[in-house]
Amino acid sequence: MLGKQLISVGRELYESGLQTTRSGNVSVRDGSRFLITKTGANLGRLKDSDLIAIEIDASVAIPMSASSETRVHRAVYDATDARAIVHAHPAHAIALAQVVKEAGIQPIHNEGLVGLKWIPIIDTSVPGQDVGERPDEIAEQLRRWCTVVIRGHGAFAVGPDLDEALYKMILLETVCTINCISKGLTRGG
Repeated sequence: MLGKQLISVGRELYESGLQTTRSGNVSVRDGSRFLITKTGANLGRLKDSDLIAIEIDASVAIPMSASSETRVHRAVYDATDARAIVHAHPAHAIALAQVVKEAGIQPIHNEGLVGLKWIPIIDTSVPGQDVGERPDEIAEQLRRWCTVVIRGHGAFAVGPDLDEALYKMILLETVCTINCISKGLTRGG
C-alpha cells in the first residue's frame, strides 16, 4: 500500500513539472523504518523495485542504491513527527531563493499564509555536486516549518502522510510562482 502511494506521488511530482526524470525523491515512514526511492529513479515511472526500506536508526548502514538524500530523510524522521517527505526541484522556488536575500520567503496569498506561513531558505552544503545535502540544518528547519528551500538545489516538504507532503510541495511552488510574478510586476511597474 505505501509503495503504491510513493509511486503515485512520484508520478504526480513529475507530471506537475516539479521534477526531471532523474531528480528528487520521496519517502514514507513505516514504524522504525521508511521507504525511499532509489538514487536516479525516474519519479514519473516508479516501480516497486525502485523503492528501498531504510532503518531510521543511524547505526544501520544505508545501501548505496538508496537516494543520495537518504541521510536527510533519516535525520528528518528522527527529529520530527513527519510521516512523509517530498524532495523536489521546483523551478520558481529555486529561482526565487537566488534573489531573496532574507532568511526565507513570505507567502503573499491566503492559502500560502495558512498552509505554509513561512518558507525558510538555507544555502546548499554541496554546491555543484551531485551528492546528498548535510542533513542537520534541513532537519532543524523542518522541526519548525513544513517546507524548506535549499538555495541552488531544491526543496523539502514534510507531512503526516504522502498526500499532505505532496500538497505542501505544490503549494510551495505556487507561493514562489506568485511571489516571482509579484516581484516582476513591481519592478516593471
